[in-house]
Amino acid sequence: MIDAVLCASLAAFDDATLATLATPGLVRRAHRDVDEGKLRLVSTSEGKATVEADGQLVIIDTRGPRAADCDCGSVAVCRHRIAAVMFLRSVEDAVAVQENADDGAAEMVAALDVAALERWSGKANWRVALELMTAATEVESSANTIMVSFGDLEEPIRILRGQGFDGIVSRIARTRAKAYHTAAVLVARRHFGVAVPDPTDVVNALPGAIEVDRLFLDRVAASLGDVATLGFNLAPLPLEESLFELSVSSRADSLPRLATMLRSIAAQVRLRRERMLSYDPDQMLELAARSLALTRSLVGGDPERLANLAGKVRRDFASTAPLSLVGCGGERWSSRTGARGVTAWFMEADTGAWLSTTLARGAGQDPSFRPADAWRTQPIWQAEPLAVLAHARIELEGARRSADDRLSAPAEAQASITARSVRPDPAWPGVVQNWRQLRATWLKQIGLGLDATEVPAACLVAPTAIALPFFDDLAQQIVWPVRDAAGEWLALTLDHDESANAAIDALEANARSDWKGMVLVRLTRIGDTLEARPITIFGAGKAIDLTFWQRYEPATHGQEGGVVQNWLARLRGTGGRRFMRSPRGGTHAVLSAAWRQLLDRAETGPAFGQSLHGGAGSSIAVHANRLDSYGLPTLAGLMRQSGSAAGLLAAAYGLLVARQQRCEVSLLL
Repeated sequence: MIDAVLCASLAAFDDATLATLATPGLVRRAHRDVDEGKLRLVSTSEGKATVEADGQLVIIDTRGPRAADCDCGSVAVCRHRIAAVMFLRSVEDAVAVQENADDGAAEMVAALDVAALERWSGKANWRVALELMTAATEVESSANTIMVSFGDLEEPIRILRGQGFDGIVSRIARTRAKAYHTAAVLVARRHFGVAVPDPTDVVNALPGAIEVDRLFLDRVAASLGDVATLGFNLAPLPLEESLFELSVSSRADSLPRLATMLRSIAAQVRLRRERMLSYDPDQMLELAARSLALTRSLVGGDPERLANLAGKVRRDFASTAPLSLVGCGGERWSSRTGARGVTAWFMEADTGAWLSTTLARGAGQDPSFRPADAWRTQPIWQAEPLAVLAHARIELEGARRSADDRLSAPAEAQASITARSVRPDPAWPGVVQNWRQLRATWLKQIGLGLDATEVPAACLVAPTAIALPFFDDLAQQIVWPVRDAAGEWLALTLDHDESANAAIDALEANARSDWKGMVLVRLTRIGDTLEARPITIFGAGKAIDLTFWQRYEPATHGQEGGVVQNWLARLRGTGGRRFMRSPRGGTHAVLSAAWRQLLDRAETGPAFGQSLHGGAGSSIAVHANRLDSYGLPTLAGLMRQSGSAAGLLAAAYGLLVARQQRCEVSLLL
């Protein structure tokens, strides 16, 4: 008689789980061994069994095949261990126990104590797990298994009934497994309504004094050098694992900003190795260059800046004085990982500073949460929904504000509406009426280099005239031209995808050639171009939040082509003015070409990269001379010293800052 506890434990190891532990081929071979009668039960005891599998003795207990002993001596999970599990699973008593053991997925995850999970994961992995929760995309369950999928993993993580934290199964590399397994348990608990820590409420203070370990930073610098020489070319798995291991090291506990950047680089290395479309070489070079600059700044930086350089584990919300705010609109959004939400933008009446607040849910979190419904019906700050507050003048008390001007909504926060349906005034501080001022407006909110934030900026623009929108076939964007007081045309752009349908329809209904008003735009840097996306338009009638607008009249019969296609077809027949993108200046071209040269050198790898860094006639020297001729001697010097990996990243950081400084919006001719 096989022990009932052992049978219940092994019931969780279905074929899919066994294939994750080993390979599908070994599972098929193990099935063949069982079908051919090559297994027999030798002995049983409490919580343990000995099985002969094709001549090899396998001793297995409740921990499953990974902890089993086999005479074959394999260090991996062999087919004998797999076959032993299949053989014991086939016993009728085991099937009965499995059927009686299904107490529900919620009870399964509730049995995994959060406090014990935090101790098991360790401080660094716990911090990473809280960040990874937002990357979860799906949760599925069966009688004995909960499967949690993440956007950056090919296969789900499997939480097995009765196996505890050490029994969680995945194909993740050892250095990353504990952080992801911890995140999977937290996501599963959240999915089934069991209490979990809220990542947005985690204490943001750094853990004690900031410790700068020079040996650790030297290791980080060496790994970043490997990224420059190998990451863009071969993208080896050991490099990815090394970066992630450094990011969760105990010596990175007081340097969360660096740790986050290292994990981002590791993710890009994986995407490069797997040839994924989401791989972004420009982003990886920027991350590597900024990480090396941060590493050097931590070693020899100003002690007063050390706290800012070290960063925060989470966005740090601090109490703020009462605020007088004017709502200027908002938008609905979704991320590639499946997170979705709404963001409202407010202007501080006295200073012209921009603040925002967001209602959001992660992928797979709270399926009942619908951004549009939350915008229109969910009260915030003990007042009205964002649909009302985002167009009202309010006095806000008790809120908390982050360093990058985000507002949180603690229970004690309270907003008082002093005026509803407020329209912006061109005389307000910070309203842009000359498109050449947009770069300065963006830089004021975002910053440069290591001081730059990754959040988008917002501003109000007051055009003197508009033209009909058109479709840019090359960029695959909807472009709405608006003119400033100096007569220059700015391209307000909307990506051509399904999420832009409401905004496109709203523009068609409201943005006619005789339209007069103002526009709330979101500014985001794409390379060395500042992209301006319209969020809310203020004309003669009611303000229009583009992503929430709905056409209430019946749709025209026969529009089978869809909103985007029909809109474009009607637009092309209007015969409006033809615009083209304004060419960039010479300095922009020189900086972009030098950046491309560094990226080419990194992508060719060390074997061919040296050919780009030869003598005076080499391509690196040519770009350095061009930088010199445009009055950029510092960048030229960095370019000439880019022969080494560290030199390449130093030159990339210099070019990054220069491109940020000269980042311009897209103008039209």
